[in-house]
Amino acid sequence: MSEAVPAPSPPPTSPTKAQVFAKRLISTLALWILVVAAIVVGKAPLFFILLGMLGLVGVRELIKMDPSLPGPWRCGLLGLSIAWFAVIFSLSLRNGWGWSPLVDLGFIAAAVLGAFLPTLFRPLDGRNTLWAILYFIVGFLYVPWLCSFMVRVLFLPGVAENGWLRGLPYLVFLIAATKFTDCGAYIVGSLIGKHKMIPHISPGKTWEGMIGAALGAVGAGLAVYFGWRADMPLLNPVSATVLCLVLAAVCVVGDLAESVVKRCLGVKDSGKLLPGIGGALDLIDSLLFTAPVFYFYLWYVSGK
Repeated sequence: MSEAVPAPSPPPTSPTKAQVFAKRLISTLALWILVVAAIVVGKAPLFFILLGMLGLVGVRELIKMDPSLPGPWRCGLLGLSIAWFAVIFSLSLRNGWGWSPLVDLGFIAAAVLGAFLPTLFRPLDGRNTLWAILYFIVGFLYVPWLCSFMVRVLFLPGVAENGWLRGLPYLVFLIAATKFTDCGAYIVGSLIGKHKMIPHISPGKTWEGMIGAALGAVGAGLAVYFGWRADMPLLNPVSATVLCLVLAAVCVVGDLAESVVKRCLGVKDSGKLLPGIGGALDLIDSLLFTAPVFYFYLWYVSGK
């Protein structure tokens, strides 16, 4: 008698959109609990710990996305990123206003020089070596350097009367407008999204989702602005609304930029740090683009 063949196990079911959104919501709420805690404490080091951890984990994820990247470049990029965050955090706390642009130039020069340094001690491997050099330079600019603009926003010159750093309300405004852009785009795009935006980069993004992105950014940004209006003299209702719309557009570009990196390297998520979102880089990808735009606007209107 032949033995009975066991029935094949059913294929794993994909999570529904509601389940994915629930995971995203929980992860987003966890992040906002940390933000609110930093607001209540009113201390810059708590923000530094949060930003530094996210930035360094993001660098590590970027390095792991390409397993073929040789060890010297992997270690060098992570080491330079650690040094960068350590220097800008210590200078910001000591000076109370951030750091000199010469620090940026010095580290960018170090990134270029450091990218070529391993070639002196190992044989060249044609395009693979060139790829490692460019990956090192662009990797430093893309994650740690762009991430530093959130610190620059926090350390706008001056201190508010209530003891908070002057930039704290602006930083919360930036994070709220950026992250609710993502939430609005996901909700509206999931419900009524039909017209693909850029399918060869991100098939899930739709033009209908862009409407939700704009609504999410404006709603969250204005809520922060009117709640902190007295401490945000560089903004008014009109400029805050326009900025939210601009940040929503830039946020989408930042998200697409990371999608380009992941598609070129053949990965779905940068990591598994946050359920429903992915890794740290998936969390801060849009902030890496919106923070510089917002900072330079504040720098321009403040006349600094």
